[in-house]
Amino acid sequence: MMSLNASTAKTVLLREKLRRKAIGDLLSFIYYVKTDYCANWHHKYIANQLDNFVQSDRGRLMLFVPPQHGKSEITSRCLPAYLLGRNPNLKIAACSYSIDLARSFSRNVQANIDSEAFREVFPGVEVGKPASTDLFKINDKDGRYKAVGVLGGLTGHTVDLAIIDDPVKDAMEANSDTYRNRVWEWYINVLETRLHNKSKVILIMTRWHEDDLAGRLLERQPGQWEVIKIPAIKEKGGPPDDPRKIGEPLWPDRHNLEKLNNLRALSERTFTSLYQQNPTVKEGDKIKKAWFQHCHEKELPERLTWNLWLDGAYTKSTANDPTGLMIAAYQERTRTLYVKHAHSAYMELPELLKFIPTYCDLHGLTPRGRSYIEPKASGKSLRQMLRNDPNCIVNPVEIKTHLVNEGKEARAQTAAPKIEAGRVVVVKGTWNDHFVNQLCGYPNAKHDEYIDLLGYATYHHFDMKRNNKAKRRN
Repeated sequence: MMSLNASTAKTVLLREKLRRKAIGDLLSFIYYVKTDYCANWHHKYIANQLDNFVQSDRGRLMLFVPPQHGKSEITSRCLPAYLLGRNPNLKIAACSYSIDLARSFSRNVQANIDSEAFREVFPGVEVGKPASTDLFKINDKDGRYKAVGVLGGLTGHTVDLAIIDDPVKDAMEANSDTYRNRVWEWYINVLETRLHNKSKVILIMTRWHEDDLAGRLLERQPGQWEVIKIPAIKEKGGPPDDPRKIGEPLWPDRHNLEKLNNLRALSERTFTSLYQQNPTVKEGDKIKKAWFQHCHEKELPERLTWNLWLDGAYTKSTANDPTGLMIAAYQERTRTLYVKHAHSAYMELPELLKFIPTYCDLHGLTPRGRSYIEPKASGKSLRQMLRNDPNCIVNPVEIKTHLVNEGKEARAQTAAPKIEAGRVVVVKGTWNDHFVNQLCGYPNAKHDEYIDLLGYATYHHFDMKRNNKAKRRN
């Protein structure tokens, strides 16, 4: 009996120590409120990083963690309750791809606040009545919690802390230019307008696409975002507290290496995006880096006729795709397409008209060459202007192929087998990485003008000529 009492007293003492620590430590709070919670190393790391972040002067945090690895439990269900306990005047907005998911987080937060364990840690902090899953307030305080779906409104709601948990539902939304633009417009026109100087934003997501919300924010606000990236299978780099060896799984008790490798075998691109948080496959998806042949400029065959291939955007807006230019020549004898140079830039039409002759001259184009221009809305006027430009020595012609109307997937499928067969040779230069990485990143790369250009060029030189010869024989 004495032993039992001693054991009980020790348990009570440990519980009291945990309660006191839970007042100012997120992980201890989670342990106290959820007595069955079992944390892996990465849960402890995330909780510690969140604690440091909310108590610091830093204002922007991104958290990239694989699906079903406990990030939402910590960040969207427990963190808001913990923070409202510490500061009942805090105003939190919880955002997700759907209002239903945002409401489910709201129910979890309210359940935590209503629990007996929470009242023991933060006595006097209660959910005010009436309360709903869309909005609840803290009784007798200014604090509130607003649940909203991404694309939903926040008018009239000042936000001290915004938690955006999965702004994109699936691959279909992630790969939609329209949806990505809508999420971006919502972020800058709705969420950002509700923030003040000391507001904080936590963005939690899996990286489906290079041009997703996280990608745009990192590009437009360099240095402003702290990024925590934890892949399902350990790679080089990563958090300094990661105890794993390269190749080991993140949470083997729930997602062991065999399961992760089975997922990878189903789709390398999906696994790399969702589980490794790399929105493009390093070695390429539809087009592989290993397929490209390379040569030095001095190794080029003699008497090649260089042509310019142009996919024009004719705008300086970085929200749109840039204008893409590619210098290429085809050797009939070896059935090889040589790519001498590729360049992309944001230029309005007058600037582009001045740039093209200089670019052609720089890379050795002669009057024998042609400039193949994609027939977009302004393509006709561009061709006409180049024809009338005495400084432009190459003959501008319209790209004529069914690929113009069939979309980028058809262009990628046209180019890929020629590259894989070693028929596309890239002249070595500092521009190579930008060119090859974009091609290998398709369809998740931010831009894809080189897919268009190489698709048109390979069809013109390999397929169209072969089809024309077959017609002549028949």
